[in-house]
Amino acid sequence: MPPSPLRLIAGPEAAARIRAEGLHEEMFDIVAAASGGAKWLALTRLDQALFDHWFRNRTRPLHLVGSSIGTWRFACLAQTDPVAACKRFEQAYLDYAVEPPVTSAELTDHCREFLSVIFGQNGGTAMLDHPFMRASILAVRGRGVISPGSKLGLGLGMVAAGLANAVSRRSLGLFFERTVLHDRRTPPPFSLTVPFPTQAVALTADNLLPGLLASSAVPFVFDGVADLAGARPGLYLDGGIIDYHLDIDWQAPGLVLYPHFGARLVPGWFDKALRWRWPGATSLSRTLLICPSDDFIGRLPHGKIPDRGDFTRLPTAERQRYWRYVVAETDRLADAWLDMLAKGNAADLLEG
Repeated sequence: MPPSPLRLIAGPEAAARIRAEGLHEEMFDIVAAASGGAKWLALTRLDQALFDHWFRNRTRPLHLVGSSIGTWRFACLAQTDPVAACKRFEQAYLDYAVEPPVTSAELTDHCREFLSVIFGQNGGTAMLDHPFMRASILAVRGRGVISPGSKLGLGLGMVAAGLANAVSRRSLGLFFERTVLHDRRTPPPFSLTVPFPTQAVALTADNLLPGLLASSAVPFVFDGVADLAGARPGLYLDGGIIDYHLDIDWQAPGLVLYPHFGARLVPGWFDKALRWRWPGATSLSRTLLICPSDDFIGRLPHGKIPDRGDFTRLPTAERQRYWRYVVAETDRLADAWLDMLAKGNAADLLEG
């Protein structure tokens, strides 16, 4: 039998509970979603399979914690019809064409258009008032020279932060303040003091769209958000700068469900080249990571899933063909997930 295209990697506490109880939706209190730009396309069909079957009749809160593109996935999943919203976003993203030269302001306008596709007429209200989903949108606020209107300050601050981060990840707090825009009905399910002092801001109709834009505002690619409603004055940027793949000490009693692009977890954006830096053990102990297998990824065109570099690496028509092929292939991930649930053999497939 060919190997499964889907991996299930469980921390010690998660593995013990799944082996004792079997895998079921009620054991999860948190769903996590990482930064990664176009890499989200590898997960769109899996998201649809997950949320079309699980969590439909839930009553207690389910925390959705993410940064950057992860928060856009949650904007889809927190709609009245999450599958339809995922399909709208997927189609708009696959059809997207942009030719250089293009400015950060123009790209930011394109982001607003994507979010309008996701939300439609009343999607923002649906997300804010969802009966059980509780969103936490991670962003960062610049400190010191990283301030609104200063590209030089942003450049200097990013260089200094990258150098300091190579010595200590905690040094990022000198340059950025972690900020979480969270559902007004419940606090976020992680510490607001350790390891980064965190500004907590209640999500409202006034800061939902700006917060989603801020969380995905890759410096110099998209425009940051100045003076986010309800938050301290400053320039708000991509949450992945600190929380790229969410190295977070979760505090909810249940497990963490983490659909992800691959097995490697990179704590912060500056850590991508630091192969020795991994999330702490406590952030992974109660986590079930589900991701494409190396074999699945290796058989895709170019031996990888889509990424933001494809916009400059490939002509538009070729990129669109490649992306559509990959998304169609990821139906196999969704099928593997549903087959596993039907057979009830998740415990046999766990890695950890």
